[in-house]
Amino acid sequence: MLQRQYLPALAISLAAVQGGVISADQCYQVGVTPRVVTRMLRDGTLGAVTRGIYSVGGPVGWLGRAWAGLLLGGAQACLGYEAAGYLQGLVAHAPEQIRIFVPSSVTPVARSPWVFVRSPRRSVGEPSRTAVPDTLLDLCSEATEDGVARYLADALHDRRTSAQQVLAALAARGRFPHRRLIMDVLGDVVAGVGSALERRYLRDVERAHGLPTALRQARPIGTYAADTLYGPYRVIVELDGRGFHGGSRALRDQLRDLEHASVGLITLRVGWSDVAANPCLVARAVAQALMANGWEGPLTPCEKCRQLPL
Repeated sequence: MLQRQYLPALAISLAAVQGGVISADQCYQVGVTPRVVTRMLRDGTLGAVTRGIYSVGGPVGWLGRAWAGLLLGGAQACLGYEAAGYLQGLVAHAPEQIRIFVPSSVTPVARSPWVFVRSPRRSVGEPSRTAVPDTLLDLCSEATEDGVARYLADALHDRRTSAQQVLAALAARGRFPHRRLIMDVLGDVVAGVGSALERRYLRDVERAHGLPTALRQARPIGTYAADTLYGPYRVIVELDGRGFHGGSRALRDQLRDLEHASVGLITLRVGWSDVAANPCLVARAVAQALMANGWEGPLTPCEKCRQLPL
């Protein structure tokens, strides 16, 4: 009867660092021969993740699959796109498809859920991933205009990177999709725009219709900041990106509006559907509030609203 085989402590420690996985080459390097690996697969000491990659200690989660892809990609492989973004807090959910950058000289065998991209990238951290500015650019290269604004605004406001670092990474790229857009969005974010909705409001409502330039994320009084403050005219525009709030969020909104009203500030609340579908009507409503408090205008019709009775 064959004696049960045990993994060396070094192999177990290595697998623990790697999300519960280890490669065949790593097994051989710590003295586990191919014959012994085969026996361990048979008796359950090791589990098969994919050819040449084994699990230690049970089922493998997303982190283990990410590590498995890196082991398949080789020493210079690094996670990219949504996989890197997930680890860096730029993407909310772990992606099913795990994209991995490898040097141009490497050609790993394609197998699900891993997609290998032959393009060298500088990497950071463990598991190895693209640096935050590069991850942002890769995500933005495939995003819509609103997606670009959301990625950049979230990353900069959470202090995961800076506008200067993103611009430096952009300068190091050759031809790049959305280059002009990214530079414009970065300028808006630095000026205080905190979300894709706020950028739409700035572009399609405020600038397009000649409204005064508001302060962003300003604190006119006490506790609460305002999304958009027209200080000289005592008008606030709050931009609610997720529709009507409920529970504690609704109470916080009410308290904020009451605090601002106590010093004579008018609050207008608009959401995604208002700004996206009816920016001209939003502009008219904001202009009326501003004019009631002394703004002399004029409200400038944009190309989309010339037929509206502004």
